[in-house]
Amino acid sequence: AAPTVAYKLFLSGKSGVGKTALVAALAGTPVPPVHHETLGIEATTVHWPAKLRASGRPVLFQLHFWD
Repeated sequence: AAPTVAYKLFLSGKSGVGKTALVAALAGTPVPPVHHETLGIEATTVHWPAKLRASGRPVLFQLHFWD
């Protein structure tokens, strides 16, 4: 099994700039068609498989987005 590497990513910025849309696109979920301000923090976890260039070994990135 490929090793898992976990990261927590906190997205911060002005309202309406596309933070939630970015997370939705990376998670493969529908991007909200209209702007609704996120109340509090919305956590989304994305599992992203990759192959390391140097060694060619597979690795699984577990990305915890806090939006």
